[in-house]
Amino acid sequence: MADADDAFIHQAFDLIDGLEGLSDPLDVQKTILDLVARCGFSYFAITRLPQPSERLGPNLLLNVWPEGWLSHYDRVGHYRYDPVVRHCFRTTEPFAWSEVPYEAAVAPQAHRVMEEAREHGMGAGFCVPIHDAHGFQGGISLAGERIEMPPRVRRAIHLLGLYAWSAATRTTARRRKPTGRLLSARERDVLSWAAQGRTREEIADLLGVSSETVATHLRNARSKIGTRNTTHTVIEALRLREIVL
Repeated sequence: MADADDAFIHQAFDLIDGLEGLSDPLDVQKTILDLVARCGFSYFAITRLPQPSERLGPNLLLNVWPEGWLSHYDRVGHYRYDPVVRHCFRTTEPFAWSEVPYEAAVAPQAHRVMEEAREHGMGAGFCVPIHDAHGFQGGISLAGERIEMPPRVRRAIHLLGLYAWSAATRTTARRRKPTGRLLSARERDVLSWAAQGRTREEIADLLGVSSETVATHLRNARSKIGTRNTTHTVIEALRLREIVL
């Protein structure tokens, strides 16, 4: 078993070195899955963590999930109650799904999420939370029927997850925005002032436009980024490097 663990760890480091040279997110996805399958993982997802009231689907960067699981997960609102997601917000340490504290009797919705995941072939899992320098959160979640992950292999997968996140954000960003910035110059101006706590009326005075024009720019920015309010739009614009503080 030690020899097998050593071989896995060496391959994980080789994969980490190779991720930098990949430009297609599907290549990143396949390369990761080919390696972690050796531990019993059949599925994984790399995703940003949106607000609890939102769907997970639009925030996924890469995913290999059972057929129909994502549509079902979003349709019934599992994200709001998913105990794995909730634990990601509470820790920076990687964890097995079985280590997530919740009581089925107290949190029946959380129990339903985990039971239905098991029915879809995801009876066990491992998650690497992501918290970047700007406070934005995401995660890498791997799953399978049964997994084998000795401590040294677990540490290797933790490290691999961090590099996988970087590769996923880099390669999917190129696909999402091949022609440059998402927002117009004036939309970025409006959001930059909003990020500093300015009201709509104050922004209008600063830019020499009407309050209605500011409202239009904010609405257009929300539509382009896929958010529901100004605060979330500012957060996503910062994460996407559309604006800076």
